[in-house]
Amino acid sequence: MKTLTKLLAFVFIFISFQTSANETETGPYLSIGQNWFNYDDDWRLDDESDLYFGAGYQFNKNWGVEAQYTDVDTTFLNTLDVSTKFYSVNAVYRYNPRSNNSFYWKAGLGKYSISRINESLDPALKLGAGYDFHFNDNISFTLGLDTHYQTDDSQLDWVPYAGFNIFFGGNKPAAVKPVKKAPLDSDRDGVYDNQDRCPTTQENVKVDSRGCALDSDKDGVYDSFDQCPTTPSGAKVDTKGCRVMLMDDVSIKLHVQFVTNSNVVRPAYHEEIKKVADFMRQYPDTTVVIEGHTDSRGAASYNQQLSQKRADAVMQYLVSQFNIEQSRVSADGKGEVSPIADNDTAEGREANRRVQAEIKTSVQKPQ
Repeated sequence: MKTLTKLLAFVFIFISFQTSANETETGPYLSIGQNWFNYDDDWRLDDESDLYFGAGYQFNKNWGVEAQYTDVDTTFLNTLDVSTKFYSVNAVYRYNPRSNNSFYWKAGLGKYSISRINESLDPALKLGAGYDFHFNDNISFTLGLDTHYQTDDSQLDWVPYAGFNIFFGGNKPAAVKPVKKAPLDSDRDGVYDNQDRCPTTQENVKVDSRGCALDSDKDGVYDSFDQCPTTPSGAKVDTKGCRVMLMDDVSIKLHVQFVTNSNVVRPAYHEEIKKVADFMRQYPDTTVVIEGHTDSRGAASYNQQLSQKRADAVMQYLVSQFNIEQSRVSADGKGEVSPIADNDTAEGREANRRVQAEIKTSVQKPQ
């Protein structure tokens, strides 16, 4: 009785410091506690109690195996003091992982051996159940009831017990799934760095599939900041992407000269024509009339036709080479009626063999 009192006191002290743990544990453990043997043939063996010892191994969160040994001092036929030894090997199933409070059951085989009377009994079947209270990851208090059934004598012994398990195993590492790293998007434009052709795009700027800022009307102002997103191509714009409006008269002159009886535009004047094209793109509302002229040599009717061909040649070059809309350009052959120099000299006649134009427009100045 004193042994039971001490054991229960020890249990209550540990319960007051109980902790919980949630990780599955595997590994060996030792057990020690007190058995109370209630023999079925108590006419022969007196009921008695004594310590038990055990060792086991937890394989996973549910299953383990253990071996137990008990040596009980009792009385045979109320006259002879004997020692009853019981050995057993058991499989143990827990409903919760170790380090958690849990019900469990066990099943195994055992054998009795009684000293001083040279009696060795046949094996006994062992079945039991109990509850495990965990104080921390390594120590638990257990309460249970085992039954020992001797098949030959049909004896059924009842053995309640209380004790402690000391666990030496470590935490079984949980399977760690490899974590895939998300692709980087340093400028946060929605296009990953390994596909981003413009990796330093300004924040909040709309980008295309390559990660480059969108400028749909190609006016130099990104769509995200463009308040006039349909500005005509080449138009001069302000920082908001809107056309610059000036209050001013602007103009540009075109002067192309030709050799005698020719309407071929010479390479020396290509840059001259490009300047006109740039001007017209910058001011999309402008139009131009290309005038063709000749010197006074030859028939007037021939000179009229030649002047028209010269004007047409410059017009077509302006349209085909610089993509100026045909509707904005017209050609007019003036013949020999508007000389700008004396036709009696070679220099004068060369000056008169020309195509000329002047574009003027009035635009608004910036606010």
